[in-house]
Amino acid sequence: MLEDQEDDIEAVAARLKRVREILGLTKKEFAERADMTEQTYGPFENARRELSLNAAKKLRKRYGLPLEFTYFGKIEDLPTRISKDL
Repeated sequence: MLEDQEDDIEAVAARLKRVREILGLTKKEFAERADMTEQTYGPFENARRELSLNAAKKLRKRYGLPLEFTYFGKIEDLPTRISKDL
């Protein structure tokens, strides 16, 4: 599912959760390192709210997550430390 070309809310949430788990971070740590609160980030990972472009850009800046991966599951440009564990 992580590599599917899906942009539905559940697929995006699953990709976010998997990346966070690979990095060994709590939701709070993952969010705060990307300059978000856990209250802002949590609904994205729990598929209760669609990931905003602003949040996706923050995740790209902090973790190197390409928008193509975050929204569509394309893994070609992911950082190796993440893609090797998918």
